[in-house]
Amino acid sequence: MAKRKSTGRSRDDETVARAQADLKRLGEQSEKLLGAGQSSEEDDANDPVVIWGKRIGRFATALLALYLVYWFISQYG
Repeated sequence: MAKRKSTGRSRDDETVARAQADLKRLGEQSEKLLGAGQSSEEDDANDPVVIWGKRIGRFATALLALYLVYWFISQYG
C-alpha cells in the first residue's frame, strides 16, 4: 500500500470549504423558511386587502407581545 502524504494545511482548507458550503446552504434555507426571499415589490401596494392584512397582523403581534410581557411579570415578577 502506498501511503499518501497529507499535510494539516490541506485538511484545514477542506474543512473550511465544507463549512462555508454548509453556511451558504443554511442561509438559503432560512430565507425560504422566514420569507426573506419575498420582496415587497411582489405585493400590490394599492391592494387594500394587503394593506389591512399587514396592519392587522402587526397589531395582533404587538398585542400578543404585550400580553406575554404582562403574563411573565405577573407570574415571575
